[in-house]
Amino acid sequence: MPSNNLTKFILLGLPLSPWIQTCIYAVFQCVYILSLFGNIIITATTCTYHQLQTPMYFLLTSLAFLDILFISSTVPILLSILVGGNQVISLSGCLFQFYVYISLGGTEFFLLAAISLDRYLAICQPLKYSAIMTRDHCWRLAIGSWVFGFLQGIPFVFLITQLQFCSRTLVINHFFCDASALLHLSCSKTQVARNIIFGFASFTILSSFIATVSSYFFILLSIYGISSASGRKKLFSTCSSHFVVVSISYGSCIFLYVRFGESGPSSTEKAVSIFNSIFIPFLNTYIYTLRNHIIKNILKGLWRTNAWFCVKD
Repeated sequence: MPSNNLTKFILLGLPLSPWIQTCIYAVFQCVYILSLFGNIIITATTCTYHQLQTPMYFLLTSLAFLDILFISSTVPILLSILVGGNQVISLSGCLFQFYVYISLGGTEFFLLAAISLDRYLAICQPLKYSAIMTRDHCWRLAIGSWVFGFLQGIPFVFLITQLQFCSRTLVINHFFCDASALLHLSCSKTQVARNIIFGFASFTILSSFIATVSSYFFILLSIYGISSASGRKKLFSTCSSHFVVVSISYGSCIFLYVRFGESGPSSTEKAVSIFNSIFIPFLNTYIYTLRNHIIKNILKGLWRTNAWFCVKD
């Protein structure tokens, strides 16, 4: 008979040879540190310098702060597993991690849609941009993204709490608590839960995806209408890099969540999850901000100033 007195899970992680796990640990730790360092620099820089107090950088700062939380929701536990640490996670800890992960993921999609809307207005509607993208509007977009992101995560967690399990300890074939892994372990009938999760995930991901892709579509049309070859090349380079990151982000999540599946996480799913939860936050840091010439010039100026003081001392 199913039991509701489940107390803990065991995260299997990445069952590989010790040598490979050590190499993976080194890579993931470097990516994690660089991602944290880059996003902290972005947040501090955009909050400090007056020339960066614009709608675009305000939204990018919110994205950088989100990426700090998003990558930290899974990587520390994965690193602990890779070095042979504690693989046990409590039921409450598992549900909390799942809620934070799924909510931050939803928030990121809404923020990406807001950033694409900002770029659309700046490029396609430049005369109306200042009137539309006011400070109050930016705050509404950012706060709305966070609120809707964390609200859409509640039904997911509620459905998981209604599941029954057959043992007090269960092994999750994943490196974090994900919906597919938890549904696979349940002794309950999970078809209704799968359908509801599929519906919520599809709405969150696809609705923001359509808004984002539509914005970039009109942006590209406007870019091709620019007479200046250098201006067209500059705008296209910026928007194309943004669109690549957006495509990768949405593509990985559509593969993971916007589809039916009865089996537990496969090796391919875990690989895509690793890319989605570890490497995409790192790519966001580089593509959206550190490639920006204004931020690069500010950071170069800070570097030269600090180097001058070090030499002087």
